Amino acid sequence: MTCKSTIKLALPLLLAFGLPAHAQISVPSGGTYDVPTGATMDLACTNLDIQGAMTIGAGQLNQIASVGIGASGSINAGSGTLSLSGDWSNAGSFVPGSSTVILTDSCGGGPTAFNGTTVFNNLTLSSSTGHTFVIPTGSNIVVNGTLTLQGVNGQPIQLVSAGGSSVISLGPGANVVSNFANVAGNVQIGNSAIGNGAPSSIPTLSEWARLLLALLIAGTTVHSLRRFRA
Repeated sequence: MTCKSTIKLALPLLLAFGLPAHAQISVPSGGTYDVPTGATMDLACTNLDIQGAMTIGAGQLNQIASVGIGASGSINAGSGTLSLSGDWSNAGSFVPGSSTVILTDSCGGGPTAFNGTTVFNNLTLSSSTGHTFVIPTGSNIVVNGTLTLQGVNGQPIQLVSAGGSSVISLGPGANVVSNFANVAGNVQIGNSAIGNGAPSSIPTLSEWARLLLALLIAGTTVHSLRRFRA
């Protein structure tokens, strides 16, 4: 039996009998795996290693250690949820759909690092122990939905750069909710600075809104110049 066949048969059987799937999931290059519709799978702090193609649909994958998407790998996240405690490494393709990716400290371990370029829908960085999240250099992370930064009083989460300047870009209509988060000076969230304290929500402007704002500013400037010359 091939590794592909083992993945496609073993996990649905566990789920069919109401048993949690406590095992690492590894999809080899050329292999495929579709999470059963509506399934909730517990990886018990083991890795999700995708070298082939995975479709999550409306499923939930919890207690993941680290997520690795190889150069030949792809995850179509659909409306699903992925919850992990280790690193997020993407050298392949991640299709966010309307999904949510949650990084916590539930499996313990040291700082959590992002590697590669990824566009997320909803992204949550959460910890009750002051966990550190390492943001890659450059503008390699994009959030199109909601970016949630959640620590606790006395134990804020830490966002630091892997080196140089790091940016988490926000798509049109994206917003940020931040509570008890310390963001290093060389880490930028959209166009705004985020700090420790009460929850905040930061809207972004669409391309049309930015164009309209620029036209309004230009019109105001011209009007002021005419009045000055008069």
